[in-house]
Amino acid sequence: MSDDQLDLLPTHTAELEQLLETQRQLRPDEREDFTVRWPATLQSLCEVLRVTLDAEKVENSKHLSEAMAIALSSYLGGRDLYMPNGARLKTALRDIRIWREFKGNNLEQLAREHGLTERRISEIVAEQRSAFIARKQRKLF
Repeated sequence: MSDDQLDLLPTHTAELEQLLETQRQLRPDEREDFTVRWPATLQSLCEVLRVTLDAEKVENSKHLSEAMAIALSSYLGGRDLYMPNGARLKTALRDIRIWREFKGNNLEQLAREHGLTERRISEIVAEQRSAFIARKQRKLF
């Protein structure tokens, strides 16, 4: 890590590295006892990370998710933190999916599938077409 990145961590980097090293060396019985005593929010975070890593077929996802939860807890722990629900991210990904599914003659079908009006599907297609063209034109110059 660069010095700039290390400045982001509220605890000394050596402390975090020591925590992660200890976590790596836990025996299975110690690991189970350790994680079961975590606060529910941290356990949930760890599980979300594990499921995400599993979906990406990352090996050792259980240990990696625990390490990431520890690192995030070290960095964010104790802060009053607002976590957005991701509505804009979900909408952006939905719009990309609509663009990919658009065939030119399936506005009605897409509207039904996504619970939107045909007019909104047309707007999304136009927005995505503009973004697609902008990305392609950037490569030309």
